Amino acid sequence: MAAGSVEPELVVDILGVALVHPYFWGSGPIGSEASYPDKKAHVDRLWSFVCPSNPDNDDPRVNPVVEGAPGLTSLGCQRVLINVAEKDILKDRGWAYYQALGRSGWMGVVEIQETEGEDHVFHLNDLHCQKSKDLIKNLAHFFNRKMPHFL
Repeated sequence: MAAGSVEPELVVDILGVALVHPYFWGSGPIGSEASYPDKKAHVDRLWSFVCPSNPDNDDPRVNPVVEGAPGLTSLGCQRVLINVAEKDILKDRGWAYYQALGRSGWMGVVEIQETEGEDHVFHLNDLHCQKSKDLIKNLAHFFNRKMPHFL
């Protein structure tokens, strides 16, 4: 999220970012990841396919909270919404990012929403189920509401 660290003449005012079932990962398991060895092995292999020049799962592009990653305080927006799904193996990484961003000193508003009983990108598999509709409504609300006055 380098938008906060660009040259002044290239500044774009990004009000908010929504991360829907973000693909964050790391080399060591956190949360419930170790409980799903087959899913973990699959996700471990994906990053080396996406980025063969640096297959390390602790690359800051896939693990933004790893030691040595760019600081989160310069995040180039005023608010962040993170959506995770209860059954998604990537869920705990979304929560870790939420917690790290909240502790970082970044001067924006961070929120997280977890959809119960669903897996990764469930909303793409069934666009018309109520939970998909709720997710879209929550995204619309997030982007359309006014920012708090203290920011």
